[in-house]
Amino acid sequence: MNVGEVKKKSKSKKKSKSKRGLNAPTGFEEFYVDPPVTPAEYEEELEIYDERIEVAIQRFFMRRNMDSTRKDVFDKYMAFGGISSGPKQFSGGLSKADMSDMSATDIALMKAIHFVDLDRYGNEEDYVVDFEACVKSFFSARAPMVYDLTGVDCAKEVHAKTNIIRNFLNYLLHHDVCPEHKDQVVAARNACDLTDKELPMTMKAAAWFPGDFQTACSVIFGGSCQDVYARNPGWDTEFVGEAGMEIAAAQNTFKIGLAAQSSDEMSKIYMEQNSGPGVSVVKVYDVGLEVTELIPAPDEIRHFYERHASAKGLKSLGRLKARKWQPPHAMPQDLTEEEKEDEAKSLHGTDFYEFLIEDDILQTCFVGMKFEATVRELSFGLKFFDAVAGVYCSFYQILPNDLIIGWKKPEAEPLPMRKRNTESADSPEVYDENMVGPDEDDEAWKDPSNEIEQN
Repeated sequence: MNVGEVKKKSKSKKKSKSKRGLNAPTGFEEFYVDPPVTPAEYEEELEIYDERIEVAIQRFFMRRNMDSTRKDVFDKYMAFGGISSGPKQFSGGLSKADMSDMSATDIALMKAIHFVDLDRYGNEEDYVVDFEACVKSFFSARAPMVYDLTGVDCAKEVHAKTNIIRNFLNYLLHHDVCPEHKDQVVAARNACDLTDKELPMTMKAAAWFPGDFQTACSVIFGGSCQDVYARNPGWDTEFVGEAGMEIAAAQNTFKIGLAAQSSDEMSKIYMEQNSGPGVSVVKVYDVGLEVTELIPAPDEIRHFYERHASAKGLKSLGRLKARKWQPPHAMPQDLTEEEKEDEAKSLHGTDFYEFLIEDDILQTCFVGMKFEATVRELSFGLKFFDAVAGVYCSFYQILPNDLIIGWKKPEAEPLPMRKRNTESADSPEVYDENMVGPDEDDEAWKDPSNEIEQN
């Protein structure tokens, strides 16, 4: 090597994707299964799972490739189930020297970022373990509130979220974490499968309700859609579609639907009232409903819409039958004892509601689906829902777990800046030196003839 010659630095070769772990399995693939448990692992887990769910969650978390989206869903599910997430206070770091003298259980507990905070949730004896109810309530009530599931890929989004929870439940079953709750865990896993089927349909139904015929009834008979028609003016590029319905189109939609689906008796009463005193709304009430039967339009109804020129562009009507349902989140009503008995009988009675719904909307519904609606009943017997407040899965339920999310333990003693000024507690008026107001030495303020209002 000659003096003064600069040695060229060798360029470091970029590692391949496989060595960087980019193509490594995440553990959430459709047909992924955990490897068989060896006898040594089984003996180890007998000791580890004495600490139960905390260690199981930590080991599951370490064996899965959690990106930010999966971690967000998993953390929200854990928080809903009463499991806090975040670093434990005063636990410190773990060195190799520390871990050399610790058991597998202690190491897992020290590394855990999900844990049961008994100071926050109360005594362990007060807990109710219900995997199935937790999953059903999370996906039917909580998930639609915290995630946007209204897009065209709703089914794909829902499946991605249920797959995370399903994978966790499979891990609990595979490692025999809680054998006494095995039936509950299996039922919770089945609830994930049911969510994949029902939740996308409820989101689509909520977007399509109430339908053209119901909107037409609302426009004609003084409902919420009356006088709100707004056609896209063309120059407004931000406005898409139309709101409400034009009165002429509403009357045509209503008459064609009534002629196609009403009974002979209903049609006769309608003709008599329409030519006499007129049709009126006799009842308006908010009610929860559960779908009991879906009846698509028969062939003769479809042919009726195809034959009549006035029905061109209209959708054939089917029938939706429902019974009364009490939403769990509804405010309690102030009823007498007799009224309460009548209400209980109506919930378990045989009275059914029947509505005329377009066939394409019926395809988004299913037996057991629940929804809240404002129903209007006309004088000749037809019922229509003026507005739909919410559409829910068949297993919709609410748990008080929602109330504890975001809760913080009250301070034992308020911080100094939050303390009230108690120096003059005995006087009727507490003076605060930081209060913005007139200066005591301000002669203009003391002068009663000054124009400044002293009140």
